[in-house]
Amino acid sequence: MIYSLCLARRPGAKVYPMPSDRHARQRFRPAVIALLIASLAAAARPQQQQPPPPKPADADEVLRVTTELVQTDVSVFDRDGKFVDNLKQDQFELKVDGKPQPISFFERVVAGSVDEDAQLAAARGDARRGSASPVPLDRGRVVIFFIDDFHLSQQSLVKTKAMLSRFIDTRLGQNDLMAIAAASNQLGFLSQITDDKHVLQTAAARLGLREQRDSDMERPRMNIAHAIAIDENRSDVLDYFVDEWLKENPPLNAGNVAAARQQAANVVHRRASQIIDLHSAVATRTLESLRGVMKTFEQMPGRKLVYFVSDGFALELRRSGAYDRLRQVTDAAVRAGAVVYTVDARGLGAQLSDLPSADDYSSPDPSGRLAGAGLSMTTASQEPLRTIADETGGRAILNTEAVDAGVAKALKDTSVYYLLAWKPERAENRGGKFRRVEVSVRSRPDLSVLAQRGFYATPPDEPKRRDDAKAGAAANGEATPAPDPRAKELFAALRSPFPRSGLPTALTLNYAKSKDAGMVLTASVQVEIEATKPAAGGAPPTDRVEVVVAIYDEQGKVVYTSTPHRSITPRDATVAVPDVYRVSFPIQTQLKPGLYQVRVASRDPKNRRTGSTWQWIEVPDAGSGGFSLSSVFLGVRPAPTPDGVKADAPAPPQVVVLADRRFPRNTPLRFLVYAYNAALAPAGGKPDVAVQVQVFRDDQPVITASLRKMAVEGLTDFSRLSYAAEVSTEGVPAGRYVLRVTAIDRVAKASVSRSVKFLID
Repeated sequence: MIYSLCLARRPGAKVYPMPSDRHARQRFRPAVIALLIASLAAAARPQQQQPPPPKPADADEVLRVTTELVQTDVSVFDRDGKFVDNLKQDQFELKVDGKPQPISFFERVVAGSVDEDAQLAAARGDARRGSASPVPLDRGRVVIFFIDDFHLSQQSLVKTKAMLSRFIDTRLGQNDLMAIAAASNQLGFLSQITDDKHVLQTAAARLGLREQRDSDMERPRMNIAHAIAIDENRSDVLDYFVDEWLKENPPLNAGNVAAARQQAANVVHRRASQIIDLHSAVATRTLESLRGVMKTFEQMPGRKLVYFVSDGFALELRRSGAYDRLRQVTDAAVRAGAVVYTVDARGLGAQLSDLPSADDYSSPDPSGRLAGAGLSMTTASQEPLRTIADETGGRAILNTEAVDAGVAKALKDTSVYYLLAWKPERAENRGGKFRRVEVSVRSRPDLSVLAQRGFYATPPDEPKRRDDAKAGAAANGEATPAPDPRAKELFAALRSPFPRSGLPTALTLNYAKSKDAGMVLTASVQVEIEATKPAAGGAPPTDRVEVVVAIYDEQGKVVYTSTPHRSITPRDATVAVPDVYRVSFPIQTQLKPGLYQVRVASRDPKNRRTGSTWQWIEVPDAGSGGFSLSSVFLGVRPAPTPDGVKADAPAPPQVVVLADRRFPRNTPLRFLVYAYNAALAPAGGKPDVAVQVQVFRDDQPVITASLRKMAVEGLTDFSRLSYAAEVSTEGVPAGRYVLRVTAIDRVAKASVSRSVKFLID
């Protein structure tokens, strides 16, 4: 059966029953599906460089570098590593390319706080947003782990995955957002920003080895540090490898030693050049991918903390273009409001990279020429990590096994910062020159000042990339479908890496088991659009909203799509037309157990405003026979039955589910949950299931109800038990909360929990 749950916007609004599954299984025509797949394929690769989607008129402006204003984040620490608070604007000195620059805006900001958006807007000179009252909701941090899997050994990968798992479990707050991205893009669809810990744990577990093996198998083994020294004509290192080559290839003419040595030097130089080219190509992919991740987050407000986890890599700065790429990473960090803390995943094991291993085929070096040259593979491989951290306002976490402590300290260090903004001169905005930024505290040389150290007046050109969807179609001899012009803006909103707020759009997901159809997912969508006012004396015209709902599995494959168009029936001419229509409708489909992402995008054709949102959901396997729960259907009470109307039978538990899960203060919250496959007690043959209800804010319990038993009286089928109750929010302050329902099967001694987030205005 399909449950008779109701979905609507607010108490007193029209209640919409859930449609049957057969009415929900609608599909786009092939051209639209092709466009949809191509759109989400782009969204699944946030770390690759790609042209940004078309920017609608209603998109939020979160620019850190403009022709009018430049912002930089500044952290100041004393010798003990403590943040120096209560500094004033006139204590800071700002220089751009060595020239003092007046500071036009100064503010102390708490990262992830309610006020951060307003402070950033004020720093941009956006009076409209800067003067708006902050929304009384809790905020969280934005944390990104960038895993350099091109330069990560098997041992470091194991340590990194364990560190990520611990961070997700113990450090990620209730309102924090996090993403895990890999340089190779091996995580694909799972690398999106989310607050879902299960999704993040799945992404961390999926990380695999992508170690790049050296191609140099000659004796003695030449590492990248040796190659760079040879390329720089360091005579001690060059002579060592020349001598070793001559031992293996003695000259035929002993009298022509100079010619033999020149021949050997040419061979060694070519060998070094090949090694540099190989390492530079891999390092370039890493840096471009890191830059791409930060560019993805440019339009997301607030400060971002990026952890760059790697075993390190050496760079030849003179001829590989690496210096410019490092500057581009710094520029991207400024524009995204990101600070990068680099982490050497080798820990203390990094020091072992200076020691020859069994597979080095190394010859002895009694003269000490390699050691005497001061070459250190550890130093060489860690230098890019130090540079990236220094240039972006972060720190390098190196040569320590206490990586968790270093990561936690970075989270604390970046929780408070000073926001500085200045207006560059017109001449500084011309051309693509890199502008060096220096920030210091006057008369306080003892303080450590961390800041992003530069930016390009004109953003660097994006590298051209091939359209994978078109390339794949062409390779298969297929014609690329022409996109529907009406769907262009709708699908741009659908593939946006962050929710579009121009057209308020809300989504809530629930699943429950049907006797006939297995596990059924219900997506409740709500869109608020401006109503068209009728002409004098006429009936209101028909309004229209375009909505598309798409469901993807964890690989990014489309498993469901809905129709993209919906009309709003005009009201009777005698009824006042509201300023805003709140359109609510459910979509229902059967899904196999697994992890899914549901995306919804909306468009108002009148003003071309768009909105979008999405959620992840894990659909359990309720048919496995083990004790399990449905999701928590959270909402309010249904409208009361009209006087004089009697039900033929007792009504099943119902709840009016609100798509945005946003409730006024002091509103009683009603929830409904189903338990499946509860064990039967030997005595009496009935299940014994108790329910524990808790409400959390900032991971701290604020409401804890006593255990209540699920009622089984009058039931003949115990395979599915229902439990409905209400939670009072009287006196609860505005903010973000989590309702957690735990069902305990006291016969089987098993328990299952489900949680749902909601807002109190």
